[in-house]
Amino acid sequence: MSLYLKIYSLIDRVTERFLVIDQQIGTLSYLQTSAKSNLVSAINELTTHSAANSGVAYTHQQFVPAALWTINHNLGIWPAVSIFDTGGNEIEADIAHQNSNQLLIRFAIPVAGLARLT
Repeated sequence: MSLYLKIYSLIDRVTERFLVIDQQIGTLSYLQTSAKSNLVSAINELTTHSAANSGVAYTHQQFVPAALWTINHNLGIWPAVSIFDTGGNEIEADIAHQNSNQLLIRFAIPVAGLARLT
């Protein structure tokens, strides 16, 4: 099994575990722990490294402020995501990969800006 397939197998297993935990105790975004963010950061780092080596990238421009961004990137991978507001400041949000070609970004308030996917 290639490193690429191992990474995505890990991501699938982690996603399944998060879904089970969400069903039992509620969404993880409400837990006061850094464990989730550390794991997500590690997965994004692996994904970024894999995507960077393959040379794929996509930039999504969100001109109208929205609390939910739907991004159809058609990269065929679960990319790492960097989000920036219109002032160029990097911001955080909840990212949900729907599949290897689409993701959703959720904000607490409507935001305009851009997302870089690698």
